[in-house]
Formats: sequence, C-alpha cells, structure tokens
Amino acid sequence: MSHFLEFVRSLFQSPEGVELRYQRYFVATNSIYVLAGLIHLAFIFFFLAVGAKEMALFNIGSVFWFGFTIWINRKKYLFTSLYLCFLEVFLHALAATYFFGWGAGYQYYMMLFATGIFLLPPGKTFLKFGSIVIGCFLFASTYYYSISNPPIYVWDPSFLALINVSNIIFSTLFHAGFAYYFTLSANIAEESLERENNAQKAFFQNISHELRTPLTLISGPSESAVQRGEGLPESEVRLIVNQSRRLTRLVNQLLDLQKITSGKMELKKLKLPLGEFLNQIAENFTSYAKRKKIQFDLILPTNSIYVEADPEQLDKCIFNYLSNAIKFTESGGKIILELSLNDSEAVVSVKDTGIGMNSHQMQRLFSRFGISEASLTKEQEGTGLGLSLVKELVDLHGGKVGVESELGSGSHFYFSLPIIRDFEHGSSDQWLSYNTVQHEYISEDPFEWVAGGVMDLGVRSQKILVVEDNPDLRSYIGSVLTRNGFHVFVAPDGQAGIESVFKESPDLIISDLMMPKKSGLDLIREVRKKDHLKSLPIILLTAKADDSTRQEVHKEGADFYLSKPFIESELLNVIKNAIRLKEKESYFREELTRGIRIQKKLFPPIQYDSKFLTIHCEFYPSDGIAGDYYLVKDIGNGKTLVFLADVSGHGFAAGMISAMLYFILKQTDILIDDPMLCLKRINSYLYGNTAGLFVTAIAVVIDSNSNKFFWSKAGHEDIYFGKKDKQLLPLSGKGKPLGLFPDWDGNVEEVSFSPGDKLFLCSDGLFDSQNTKSESFRDSGFVSWSSISKNWSEKNSIKGLIESAKNFSGKQAFEDDVTVLEIQFENLATRP
Repeated sequence: MSHFLEFVRSLFQSPEGVELRYQRYFVATNSIYVLAGLIHLAFIFFFLAVGAKEMALFNIGSVFWFGFTIWINRKKYLFTSLYLCFLEVFLHALAATYFFGWGAGYQYYMMLFATGIFLLPPGKTFLKFGSIVIGCFLFASTYYYSISNPPIYVWDPSFLALINVSNIIFSTLFHAGFAYYFTLSANIAEESLERENNAQKAFFQNISHELRTPLTLISGPSESAVQRGEGLPESEVRLIVNQSRRLTRLVNQLLDLQKITSGKMELKKLKLPLGEFLNQIAENFTSYAKRKKIQFDLILPTNSIYVEADPEQLDKCIFNYLSNAIKFTESGGKIILELSLNDSEAVVSVKDTGIGMNSHQMQRLFSRFGISEASLTKEQEGTGLGLSLVKELVDLHGGKVGVESELGSGSHFYFSLPIIRDFEHGSSDQWLSYNTVQHEYISEDPFEWVAGGVMDLGVRSQKILVVEDNPDLRSYIGSVLTRNGFHVFVAPDGQAGIESVFKESPDLIISDLMMPKKSGLDLIREVRKKDHLKSLPIILLTAKADDSTRQEVHKEGADFYLSKPFIESELLNVIKNAIRLKEKESYFREELTRGIRIQKKLFPPIQYDSKFLTIHCEFYPSDGIAGDYYLVKDIGNGKTLVFLADVSGHGFAAGMISAMLYFILKQTDILIDDPMLCLKRINSYLYGNTAGLFVTAIAVVIDSNSNKFFWSKAGHEDIYFGKKDKQLLPLSGKGKPLGLFPDWDGNVEEVSFSPGDKLFLCSDGLFDSQNTKSESFRDSGFVSWSSISKNWSEKNSIKGLIESAKNFSGKQAFEDDVTVLEIQFENLATRP
C-alpha cells in the first residue's frame, strides 16, 4: 500500500534533475494528465450507461493515451507530452462531433486553447503562437464538418441535451481542476525555488566566510613580513601551510562537485581492504583528537571486508565525517569510527557525543546546498559542501548515506558500500601505493597564542578583547596585538565574549560576525544595552562584505567594519583610529563633566522666608551642558524673586551664557519686585552677546503681604498653579525670548494664593521627553500625573514628577537639562 501511495504521489511531482524554472510545468502537466485520465475513465461508465459503446471504447483508448502521456512526461519530454495531450483533445473533439454533433465537441477545443496558452513555458512564443494557430484551424475545420455532416447518433432532443450537459459538467471539472493544479504547482515550484535560493544564499555566505578566513591567515603574516623586511617565524610558516591546505581542500570540493554534476568524475577503483584502509586514516586523526582531549576509538571486525572503491574519493568521505565529528564534539567527548557488515554491504559509521541536530537540520543535510538558512551564529558551521560531496561520491560507488541524531545527544553518520565476496587476496596490494591526504589541521601543533594569556605592559596599555571562533585567526590576531604593545584577552564565541566584556572591562572589542552560540551582532546588542558601554569602540571582522550587512552592523552599534581578508597594518590602523576617537571622546566627557560641575556651582543658594514659603528644587543635568539656570532670592519687604531660564542649544556656548546670567543677576538693578522690568533689564545685558543663541525665562515675584504673586514669561518656560485639593492648571503669559531683540516687550500677570496652594516652574527638558510612540510628556504623561491632586499636593512632590517622566520615556536620563521648582504657600496667619 505504501508503494502504491508513493507511486500516486510521484505522479504529481516533477522528475529529478529538472531545472527549477521548468518544475512547475512538469508538475502542472502531470496533474492535468492524471485529472484528464480520471475524467475519461468516468466517461467510459457514462457512455456505457447511455448505450454509446463506440464512445466508451474511444474513452478507454483515451485513458491509456493519457497513461502513456504521463510516462512520456516523467521521461522529461515535456513538449512531446504536451502535443500528445493536444492530439488527444483534438481526436476526442472530432469523435464527439462525429457521434453527437458540434454541441458536444466544442468543449474540447476550449481545453485545447487553455492547455496551449497556459502550459507552455515562458519564452516559447513560437510554440504558443503555433499551438493557437493550429487550434484555430482545427476549430474551423471541425465546425465546417459538423455543419456538412449530421452526427451518427440522431436521437431525440432530450438525449442530446443530456450529452451536452454532461460535456459541460465534465469540461467545467477539467477546467476547475486545471486551474487548481496549475496554481498548486506554481506555489510548489515557487516555494521550492525560494528554498533553493535561500540555500544557495546561505551556501555562498558560508563559502565566502570559509574562504576569507584562510586567506586572511595567509595574506596577513606574509604581507606584514614584506613590510617589515623580515622573514616569518616558524610558527607563522606552519600557520600559512595549514591554511593553504584548508583553502586547497575547499577549492577541491567545489571542483569535485562540478565534475560530478557534469558527469566527468572518473573513479579509479581498486580492490580495497576496508578495515586496513580505515586504520590508516584513523592514525591521522588520533593526534588531533588527543590535542582536543577527545577519546577516539576504532572498531573493526575480525574478518577482512573488501570493497571496490576509489581510495582517494573514499578518503574524502571518511575525512568529512570525522572532521565534522571533531568540530562539533567538545573536549571530554567521544568519537567512534566503526566498520561493520550488514548482509551484502559494508557499513562505515562515525558516532560522536557532540551537540547533535534536530529533525529540521537533518532534512537537507546531504543536499547540494545542505545549510538551507544563513545563520550568524554558525550553529550549522561550514559550507554545506562536505556532506553533499559524501553523498555524491558514495552514490557513484553504488552505496547509500544516512544519519541519525538527537539534539544534545550526539550524531551517527554512516555510509554503506557493496562488498566483494569472491576475491583473490593477491590482487589487493595496489591500494598500498595510495597515501591518505594530509589534511589542513593534521600537522604539528600550529602556533598557539595562549587564550586569556596576556603580557603585563603596564597600566597605560590598552586592553583589547578579541572574539573569534577560528582558533588560528584568534591566535594570529592576539599575537599581532601583543607584539604591538596591547593587553589582549580572547574569547572563542559570542557568549564567552559577552561574559568577558563585563568581567574584564576592555577598552576596545574586536569581534567576528558569524560565531557559535552568539553572533557578533548579538554581542553588540548586549554591550550597547549598558549605559557605561555605549561608547565602547567595537570593530567587527567578517567575510560578509555587502552593503546591507555593513548598514546592519553600523545600525546595531559597530563603530568600524573590517572585511576579511585583511593585513596586519590595516587592522592596526583601524584600532589606532578607534582608540584615538575613544580618547577624544573621553577628553570631551571629562571636559563636560567639569563644565557641569561648574554649572552647578553657578547656582546661588536658595534664599526665602521659610515661615511663609516652602521651596524645593531639583536639577538634572543632561550628558552635555544645556544651560539651565535658576535663582530664588529674598528681595525684602516680604517679597521673593524666583527666576528660571533655559539657554537654547547645548555645549560650552550654552554654559557661557548660563555664566553670563549668573553675573547679570548679581546686578542690583535686576533684583526688583517687577518681573516684567526684571526680564527687560536682563535682555538689555544679553542682546548682542549671545552669538545667535537666545534665552527663554520666567520671573515670579511672590508678595506675602498681599497674598499674590506676579509673573512674566519670556518664551515657552512652563508655570503651573494649583489650588489646594483642586486641579493643577497652566498659567499663560506673553513675551519674546531674551537676547534676540534690543527692546524686549512682555506683560505681567497676577494671581492670589491661599495657604496650601502650590506653584511649579519647569524647564522644557522635562516636558520634551518622549516615549517610543514619539509622544511628549507634556501632551500625555504630565496630563495624567497632574490630574490626580494627590500626586502634586504632597510636600516635595517633584521627585514623583521626575520619576513619572522617566517611566514615561523608558529612560533614566534626560536629553536636556531638567529643572523643576516647587513653591508651597504656608499658613499666612503666623505673619506678624
């Protein structure tokens, strides 16, 4: 039953080896032929029921015809099958016209046109045009024949109506099925094409990464030695040899697959004792497994097993299995290379206790582009070439490949080969002349720059963290940096890199993009979440040199981007530029910190009569100097002057104008009980001295004798007044900003107050803070906060107001200076 279902499923699939652009047409035509055959099968029973035995016999022929058409299509003769379909439709139309008249036959011409127009592939304009012309000619000739000659079956009108209705029904079913299956085949082909495109994209990204890394390790030391005019040390020569072997293997894999695809791969088969051959290969891997502290066992049967195979190609298969096992097995793990006999097949197995795979990863493992998704975390490390090559080579030997795996529990890769039973042992010596390949990492230990080991170069040495999963490249970069006086830490993957950043606090990070566990982008995102690390320089190394990747990494927070391969001088220049920018940024931050301390010193102490007033002030400077300034001064006669100003712009210019306000407000003619005149006199000092900047301000004079306060505004500074246990409302006033015009003009307003009432003066840094929806705190958050009298009526309620603004924006720092003054009017009955 399963074989039958598999056969039925295959009828609706494209034959193997068909180009992607033609797959939809094979799927669609197969579907149409199956549907047409089923409809003609139904016609057999219909015509037998109505007594038209000739038509029933004709439909039996049509069923076999479409069966033959399907067979032709499965042999990849698409156009032959199409014209067989056209011919059947034409003959069936002729037969229907001959037996029943034109009304029963024209439906088939509709099918002919639909098939001719929709099924022919794009670019086949001549065939499409020819099909339509031929169809029109047959259409016209059959119509003429039907008029000239009456049908054979001349029955009553009711029977002819039945025939025509049945034709319409079956034809409609055919067209509906045609539309459905054609759409379905198009979707299947498009999904297949998208998967293939994604797989090819992932393949080229990974092959680019795999090629660029050895190129970096070859060109880097070589060009540096040329620039220094010195020879290379032995360790770096060994490194170059290793990487050149690696590069050669990658190129050879590409060439082998190309040979297999083009049918030019020639196997040089020998009578091979498979156990002895595996023993020779295992010797090359034993030393490397020991270095990685992996237990490596070889299990062979007691009896010799002979196969007919090409030892060079078989070596490539075993190497790919073993190298993958070593790559994905951690230190302390175990790998078993085993040879066993299963009936007439020899089975070579490689079992490991590595990371394993899930079912999704195993689906396309042996396909040409086995890594179907590009992954920055390199969980499926490699190019996807090796296992594909294994399958192709094993297939050429008449064998089969397979895999069993469970995520976190290791993997079992195997392949089988047919054994030789009747064999003369004396003819097996030829294989001994073959030397197994000296693979790129099977050599003496490459130079190892100790991971985590650093040179003590003094407190002034810059600390650099290198995050790179390739041990040779990691060691090479570490040695270059150490040689040039840097204090170096290393990490083998993104997760370890993140942990090292928080533990070691480096001055600069050099990170690969594609790494296991966490990618370079993941590392950047985690680092940039911390406020104290937002300015930490990060240099990203990657083989992905396209513009979209460049934009993405800069968007995430990478400061510099260095494409592989690179040379030592290029890397050092980028590092020096990054450190220079860091030093400049540190200098400016120190200067800004000093400037903010000076700015705070400029604020005079708050002076007022505490019997009548309670005043609280909160000042939160921004990262830069934004120029807020305030003054609270008892000017005598029961009056208090409150002044709040905000300088436009940021930086040292704003700070200097803030300092000017400090000296201006020292003048005796400024401290007066008329807020409008106070602002006017301040403007006279500022005008012409602000270099285009301006000052927004508000002046308030509180008169405890008359229970009133008077205010004037210069610009948009905010003032809010709340009656006890009632709503907090804004106070309006007119007046231009200070420092822009020689003559300042404004107005003065007055309000009576009672004990328990409150007055708030705020700079716009508080209200301009925004949330993720770009809504300002002024328009949304403050309205909610002020609508509840309990929020603002309590003593020193401005701390709650500040926290509300921070929660609204989701940030703990403001982008502008924030100054808030809270003035509460106390019990006036205590006044003498």
